[in-house]
Amino acid sequence: MVGPCPAALASRRALDGRTARRTNYRPLPGEFMRMRVRFTAVVATAGIGMCGLSACGLVPGKTFRDDAEVAKKITSIRLDNTSGGLTVHGGKAGGAVSVHRSVTYHGDRPQGATHRIEDGVLVLGGCGEHCTVDYTVQVPAGLPVSGETADGGIDLSGVGAVQVTTSNGGIDLDGVTGPIDATTTDGAITGHGLSGRQIAAETSNGAIDLTPATAQSVRAKTSNGSITVTVPKAHYRVSAETSNGDKHLGVVQDPAGRYRLDLTTSNGDITAKSA
Repeated sequence: MVGPCPAALASRRALDGRTARRTNYRPLPGEFMRMRVRFTAVVATAGIGMCGLSACGLVPGKTFRDDAEVAKKITSIRLDNTSGGLTVHGGKAGGAVSVHRSVTYHGDRPQGATHRIEDGVLVLGGCGEHCTVDYTVQVPAGLPVSGETADGGIDLSGVGAVQVTTSNGGIDLDGVTGPIDATTTDGAITGHGLSGRQIAAETSNGAIDLTPATAQSVRAKTSNGSITVTVPKAHYRVSAETSNGDKHLGVVQDPAGRYRLDLTTSNGDITAKSA
């Protein structure tokens, strides 16, 4: 059998000698503290270099707020925002439109307006990377609202048709007069005084609670949460499915009913009742 080469043995003996010297080493008084401080500084510096001050949350963002009046006539609102919430209040007298925004940013302060007008559509845009803009808009009643945001809640009152999506945030609807299509990945959906033709509400994680003001078809779906619909008296075709929960159906069920209630949850109770 061929043994290890002399060079390998020498290298191994040298390594063993260094290991023995390290094992028997005792730091002088105060030296251990200096070693620990240097080690902590190296770790902290490496952590900052890996994720950045802002990304790690070590430096809080700065926030500013401002207001703008929109002189042009607005026919609808479209949300085109990468991060931030939206609140719309319909019913401002005189047909005036105002836009209030709250901008939180890291780094350089964003410059210029983040909203614009395109063929009568008020477009509410984002403010770039590492930046969040929350809008509060006052408009005449009945304007349709559409669009999406990646991270933020949506609160709409006194508006017309609704077609909105958010990836992370709840959706609250009040006094909506048009059809509704509302989707969120993570958040509850609530609606009261809804007088459109139909409602579609879907969330992956959150409860759904809807109270239409007029009889209409309702489709509500959640993967994790309860569903409650309180509807005007009418005859409804009802489909209610839950994998883990109870069903409480207190409406008149009619296979030939004009309106349909399609209610589905994977985990939660389902309640359908008359107002």
